[in-house]
Amino acid sequence: MDRKAFLAQLGLGSSAIFAATCMQACSKSETNTNTPTAVDFTLDLNNAANASLKNPGGFIIFQGLIVAQTTSGSYLAVSAACPHEQVNVEYQGAKNQFYCPRHSSYFTSTGSFISGPANGKGLVQYKTSLNGNSLRVYA
Repeated sequence: MDRKAFLAQLGLGSSAIFAATCMQACSKSETNTNTPTAVDFTLDLNNAANASLKNPGGFIIFQGLIVAQTTSGSYLAVSAACPHEQVNVEYQGAKNQFYCPRHSSYFTSTGSFISGPANGKGLVQYKTSLNGNSLRVYA
């Protein structure tokens, strides 16, 4: 094989690998790789680290989840990472929704996709249970 033929084959092989890599990066993945599994923990609402949960509209991010108190006093918990680029979402209490500050994806209080570049992918919702000043979050 002469040099010209070798370089032509090398170029084709490199182009094929590059194209395959790009196609994989652009494919839609339905799984959020930062979604916590086996969730079951309790938050002490008297603990200073959880103080914002005592205020309607307040939220914290803990163990990969965002936990929030609605303006009506109930508690919500969803996966904190936006499915678009894994940036932590925020809770907008006045609108009872979650918002990604990086590219403006919006999600309902249950984590369902509303709009934005998250492209139809939602947040995973978790259950909550309040017993006195202990808030349990679980799958």
